[in-house]
Amino acid sequence: MFSLVPQVGLICFAWQYVMPLIHTFGVCFKDKPTPKQQTQWAVYWIIVVVYEVLESLLLWVLVEYFPLFTEIKCLAFYWLSASEFQGARFLFESVITQHYGPIDADKVWPQLQKLTNKAAVKKDAAFDSAQDSASKEATKDK
Repeated sequence: MFSLVPQVGLICFAWQYVMPLIHTFGVCFKDKPTPKQQTQWAVYWIIVVVYEVLESLLLWVLVEYFPLFTEIKCLAFYWLSASEFQGARFLFESVITQHYGPIDADKVWPQLQKLTNKAAVKKDAAFDSAQDSASKEATKDK
């Protein structure tokens, strides 16, 4: 494996997992994270998982025979995760939303609205029955 940077595996690990994990926890434990921050880190971790699966199944051949593979991988994950670039959010907004936005608007969101409405109705019914039970228990005790 040809590499120009010493300890490139350690640097890549830090850029791929450690730095994004710190930023993700920062967003998760914030009082009011913005939707853009939530999108950035959710999409980033989806990309990481997909990449890891692809690397273990297909790209493992390239790791040994493609010069500077690890350096290019490091730069790609730095671009995806760095707050200056927010590459994961850029990919989501420019590629994924463009192609799947109409499908989401037509098919996914109406179904989610139906499910949330049904869940809200069931929650209200369960809450009302719990209140009725509690009031009956209170009148029995008197």
